[in-house]
Amino acid sequence: MSKAPVEGGWPLRLKQRYPRMKDGYSVQLGIAALVWLLVVAIFAATLFSHRVNLAAGDLAPRTIVAPYGVIDFAKTAQARRQAMAAVSPVYTTDPRVLTQQKQKAVNDYAYIMALSEDTEAPLAEREAALQNAIPIGLPNAIWGTVLTLNPTTLAQLQQDTLVTLSSVMGNNNEVRDNAVGLQEAKGFVDKLTRQETTSPGLRLFLTALTQSLVVPNAFLNQAATNAQRAAAAARVPLVKILKGEVVVQQGQVVTPADIEMLRQMGLLDQGLDLGPILGSMIFVTSVMVLMGGYFWFLRRQLILSHRIVAMTGLVLVVATALADLLSGVPGLSYLVVPTAAIVITALVDAGLGLVMAGVLSLAVAVLTGADLSVALVSFFGGIAGVFGTSRLSQRYDILRAGLLVGIVNLLALLGQDVMEGASLVQAQVWQYLVWAVVDGLFASILAMGSIPLLEGPLGVVTAMKLIELSNPNQPLLRKLLVEAPGTYHHSIMVGNLAEAATEAVGGNSLLARVGAYYHDIGKSKRPYFFVDNQFGAENPHDRLAPTLSALIIASHVRDGIELARQYHVPEPIVNFIREHHGTSLIRYFYQKAVDQDTGDGVDESDFRYDGPKPQSKETAIVMLADASEATVRTLKNPSPPAIEQVVRRLIKERLEDGQLDEANLTLKELDVIARTFTRVLTGVFHQRIEYPDRVIKEMERSREHGHRGGKPARMVRRVGADRAPGGPGHPH
Repeated sequence: MSKAPVEGGWPLRLKQRYPRMKDGYSVQLGIAALVWLLVVAIFAATLFSHRVNLAAGDLAPRTIVAPYGVIDFAKTAQARRQAMAAVSPVYTTDPRVLTQQKQKAVNDYAYIMALSEDTEAPLAEREAALQNAIPIGLPNAIWGTVLTLNPTTLAQLQQDTLVTLSSVMGNNNEVRDNAVGLQEAKGFVDKLTRQETTSPGLRLFLTALTQSLVVPNAFLNQAATNAQRAAAAARVPLVKILKGEVVVQQGQVVTPADIEMLRQMGLLDQGLDLGPILGSMIFVTSVMVLMGGYFWFLRRQLILSHRIVAMTGLVLVVATALADLLSGVPGLSYLVVPTAAIVITALVDAGLGLVMAGVLSLAVAVLTGADLSVALVSFFGGIAGVFGTSRLSQRYDILRAGLLVGIVNLLALLGQDVMEGASLVQAQVWQYLVWAVVDGLFASILAMGSIPLLEGPLGVVTAMKLIELSNPNQPLLRKLLVEAPGTYHHSIMVGNLAEAATEAVGGNSLLARVGAYYHDIGKSKRPYFFVDNQFGAENPHDRLAPTLSALIIASHVRDGIELARQYHVPEPIVNFIREHHGTSLIRYFYQKAVDQDTGDGVDESDFRYDGPKPQSKETAIVMLADASEATVRTLKNPSPPAIEQVVRRLIKERLEDGQLDEANLTLKELDVIARTFTRVLTGVFHQRIEYPDRVIKEMERSREHGHRGGKPARMVRRVGADRAPGGPGHPH
């Protein structure tokens, strides 16, 4: 039996599986869809805008330049063919050939000598026998002269032949197996034999016989030749058409090679072609999936903020559009990706900055026609921007990040130039290197101008903004200091506690400290209704009903939110004002109401804060720090055990009251917070050691006489070092 379908379909099942996904998740989906549509439109418009309708033989209506670098395969192939043709064939010498020919020469001379000694046979027969045995085209008269030579002369001629053969076919010389090689060798023989004898007939015999013995002994090695030609072709660099280089000049007759180049670069209009649109949709979808995967698997809590999703999408769209607009300006090719990476890192976190650098580098590669050089340098620069911005303490740190980006751009581009064999003496190479550094500085300046524009409207608070908010000269903090000084100092103490504890549990310690500074600003509206600012004066609550007192106490949260809105305090700081009491009970006045109850009963909800409960670690820690500091301040004997007991009791009360249910704090982290609070509060509220009477009198006399007539300052310091009866003394 099949299961009944779940009412509401998969969206309901998704919400049931991930209850933290509120109904507002549809807003994030809508933002993602809009970003996807805009980026697809940018890609498709870019791919179509550069196309022209041309055919071979047409006149170019305008000058067409390469929108990105591309390889000219036709010219590259031609250059490689020329390099291969310039490689001479490789010949391999066979030494056995020379040995064979020398033996043949010896055999020929032995036959000649045998016929020369056979004087009984007629000379004419012997001449005819030599003509048949050694057919070298000599007349009978020459053979007759040779047959009449004595053995010594014949032996000398034999030696001359052997030496000449060795000179022509040996001693690092070779006779190549072709007509030219054989002709050159025989010419060399003729040159050598002219020097051996003065008799014209014998010189003719020696030359003809030796030339007949010269044969090729060097043969073509096709495999070695092909290997050398392939190596020569491989050494030929790719012929590239650089970005901005003219492909077709206006008025020029377009050749088939030009058409092929335009088609290769995607600049040729081929009618209705859905490829660019479909390809853009697929590519942008992959980019969105990568970014969505980061949000979902690594920073899922960020999805809950449609402001962060909107800001990320806005940066992606604007950066993609700028990359398209600046693609025709080679000097600014390395500007966009580092800028976006710095902005995202400063506004959100370094992880999202790295993802943005990666996906934008891919986008730049596509927009520039798969120009991996620009994409790689941009990616390296983006990573450098993330590293340089990951820890900001002031806005000028972004300039240092920009300098780091420039240096990394320079090294990455220089490395690519060296690998590709670019000549470093060319002015254009150094021009791009200089622009790579300048782009890094421009990226930091552009990011500094962009971050404030995104901080306000999107309600994102950066570390730099937090540092600005922590400045005591901020109007709201000065108002708190002047109108509620006790609350101001209490807030400073709470900030110190919250910062230390938040850092100990791995939270945003700077956010916690600044949030603590502002958490009680509502008390500045009615400062004297709070014990922080009464300074021993009459307590107005003594004359008020407990319910009214509780209403006044609880109102400082609403008043603080109103003041924060009035002074344009960012929403993350407002959350501290709203959540620092959660829905906790105003216990003192509740108990007072219970004690004064005449039988009508006391409604506990009338004595609770409006909430909500703390939604983050930081706001929860400020809640605990607020209660701990205020309570420890009332201790008469703030010893470390007493302080720790108070802190742990307060944490336990908030935990049992359910105030920490939504703050994502573990019991282990609560223990770390308790120990951190105890350590800090012990350092603040430790007992002072009373000075001995003689030390006090000595210091008073020294102050009255300006050290004249009293003991020298070093003596006062030495006496002040005396121990009090109860333990070691340390002036405070």
